[in-house]
Order: sequence, then C-alpha cells, then structure tokens
Amino acid sequence: MFFNSTRKLKLSVLLLGLGLSLLVNNSVFAEEVLPPVTIKDGVNLAADGVEASEKQIPILMFFSMKHCPFCREVEEDFLKPMLRNSEYDNKIIIRKVRIDSNGDVVDFAGKVQDVEDFSDSYNVSMVPNLMLVDSQGNALSAPIIGIANPHYYSSELDIAIDNSTQKIRALVKR
Repeated sequence: MFFNSTRKLKLSVLLLGLGLSLLVNNSVFAEEVLPPVTIKDGVNLAADGVEASEKQIPILMFFSMKHCPFCREVEEDFLKPMLRNSEYDNKIIIRKVRIDSNGDVVDFAGKVQDVEDFSDSYNVSMVPNLMLVDSQGNALSAPIIGIANPHYYSSELDIAIDNSTQKIRALVKR
C-alpha cells in the first residue's frame, strides 16, 4: 500500500512538473511551431500601390512605434497570423510605417517624404493605427486606432478589409 501511494505521488509530481514546464515554455513552443514572418516596411508605397491595383485589393498601413507594447500586440497577435494564413495572400497588402524612425517613405505618388511628414499627411497622432487605403493612398475606412477590445479586434479588422475590398472592386466595375 505504501509503495502504491509513493508511486502515485511521484507520478503526480512528474505530471505537475511537466504541466508547469509547458506553461513556462509556452512562448518557446509557439515560436518553434509557427513559421517566422516579418511585416514589410512601407518604404515604397508607390510600388505597393501598383501591386494593389493589379490585384484589386487594399493596402493596410500599420503605423507603429518601436517601444509601443500595444503595437507589438497588434503585430504579434493579429497581423503576423494574417501573414501566415494563405487566405490573406490575395486579400490584403500589409505594410508597417514606424513613425519614430528616421527613414524616408516613397508615397503613393512616388514622392520621397520623411516618415514624420508622411504620417502627418494621414493625421496619425496615436499608435497603433491601422489604415486601409486604395492603390492611390485614399482612405477606404475609418482608421482602427488602439485596441478597444482584443476579443473583437480580428473581426473588426476582417470587416474593414472586406468592406474596403468591396469598395475597390465596385469602383473598378464602373
């Protein structure tokens, strides 16, 4: 009887340890399973506009800052999974515009602007800020600023993408 309860105790401790190990290493496990993806920087939006026009799809501009935890959440939990999902390959072009960088952007008209001026032209004052635009850089919907409710964020984003795509394709039919 003592032998049986000692064995059960050891098995319980082992299983508890394994369970805790999985919880602690959950992020490591996820990184090993999911393929790495990177959101391309929006450095040549004129070229992206040509691609969007050919595919008749919107461009999602993701305005962010390097040390913004909410930007990181949007990128890791919502945008990168979209990049991993092949259903989005011909549905949306995603580009990141870091408003705290010192770089330049080729805008939709082919004009070189610094990132700050480019962001100002879209009235970006808060991040994360997701803006859906057509191939010319015209806004197709209201920007999605911040994360009002993470449980509905994916749905809100999908609805905005679908509505934007419908607007683009309706204009093309005319």
